[in-house]
Amino acid sequence: MTSTQTLDDFYKEISVPGGIEIDTFQSRLSLVFADKRSESDIEYYRLGKKPWKKLRDEVVPVSRFLKLNEILEGRIQFPLDNKIPDCWFKKINEIELGIEVTIERGREKFHLATELNETGSGRGFIGIQDDASQNAFNERLSSPRTAFSTDQALEATKNGILRCLSRKNDEKYRGVFCLLIEAHLNTLSSERWGRIRPDLRNAAKYLPFEEVHIIGDVDDRLFGFQIK
Repeated sequence: MTSTQTLDDFYKEISVPGGIEIDTFQSRLSLVFADKRSESDIEYYRLGKKPWKKLRDEVVPVSRFLKLNEILEGRIQFPLDNKIPDCWFKKINEIELGIEVTIERGREKFHLATELNETGSGRGFIGIQDDASQNAFNERLSSPRTAFSTDQALEATKNGILRCLSRKNDEKYRGVFCLLIEAHLNTLSSERWGRIRPDLRNAAKYLPFEEVHIIGDVDDRLFGFQIK
């Protein structure tokens, strides 16, 4: 079986009405990544291209969130229909809760992945927001790699998350329980992020979601925090 066939089977399993058990979901997801993938599949996943986009941008952040919070029981469903919300989660004998997922500094993630695919090595940070011009990305990526400071990483990530909060502050999300924001948290150690949490909590307090969580973007160092 090819990796794309495995992925297609996985999508079918997690999108059925009622979803699947969380432990089954996590084990099936592990099989998708354990399957031998072509170089193009790996590159497409990094870039968030179809058919890997939903996996990278919706499924994997939710999987990390469940692992980080040690949520082992219940059911999970991903409609994969581009409607609100991205995911439904139901604990045993409780009501379904919607989860909306978004990516902080998604354009930076795309450009860093492009550099990695094209050169075989990539940098971990450039600190440019999604609303910047394409020239800003081009100029930064054509410049030599330089070290970044803690303050630069904190400021860029804070502003990226604030932009996500602003874009999701819409009444169409009323009734969706949780907003999950995948952010570039692997750039600093976990204790550093405490400096930006007060500003993020203040910005999140009036959003239509009951809860707002930030989750990191790597699997080998799970980290995240709640801001509402």
